[in-house]
Amino acid sequence: MTDLNKPGTIERTIALSEINAIVNRYCILARENAPWDEMTKLFEHDAIFRLPNGIELSPQNMSAVVGGMEAKYIRHHITSCNVYFTSPTEASVESFFIAVTDWAVIDHWGGWKDEFRKQEDGSWLIRDKTIVVDGRDPDGWSTARAAAGKKQTSQ
Repeated sequence: MTDLNKPGTIERTIALSEINAIVNRYCILARENAPWDEMTKLFEHDAIFRLPNGIELSPQNMSAVVGGMEAKYIRHHITSCNVYFTSPTEASVESFFIAVTDWAVIDHWGGWKDEFRKQEDGSWLIRDKTIVVDGRDPDGWSTARAAAGKKQTSQ
């Protein structure tokens, strides 16, 4: 069996390419008026989607990330992405992002911690995604969204 962490193998190149394509696709789709059905296809059916506040959802319910308070404009930009294969069929992926919204040029920033699993058909899908927000513009959408979420849970 090929060690997918060892550089120079075709298997590693293919796996990295497929995983990076999923990470980039998620980044492109995570925008205003997000096509949630398309995003769901990047995940295993029973995957976990973990919000910054620790709440776990199914991919089918991940639209809760905007909490009914969607930004008019939002773009995520990946600054770095690292893939580490934990087995021939599993990988841990960490990506750093910055998000630009209509509220703030750099609205919020942080990382995505993903666990991928290779499927029977050879494709790779996300089985666990954790959104980590390291910081927010105090006047940004993410700050307003987080404050609205706290009000909802305290009532």
